[in-house]
Amino acid sequence: MLYLALAVAGLIPGAATVWLVRRRHGWITAVLAGAAVVVALPVTTVSALAVLLVYFPMLAVALSLAAVAAALHDYDSGRVWVATGWAAAAVALLSLAGWRAL
Repeated sequence: MLYLALAVAGLIPGAATVWLVRRRHGWITAVLAGAAVVVALPVTTVSALAVLLVYFPMLAVALSLAAVAAALHDYDSGRVWVATGWAAAAVALLSLAGWRAL
């Protein structure tokens, strides 16, 4: 049910774009514009998160510490690939912090 809610929430901006653009430019242009909005939504969300973590480095450090704790737990549990992903996330978060907060 949560996946359905997330899918609907991700498609609403695209549907709104199609609805607003179709009157002036036709259905083909409206559908292409709506698809572009839906595809660009994750990119803009990740970009906004990266900017947030650059401007608030203590948040990035706190999230990296949580990622390190998750990585250590997964290494102890034997899930090496998941733990390596958490470790990579911790390194990425610390690089966004720029080591200024340490």
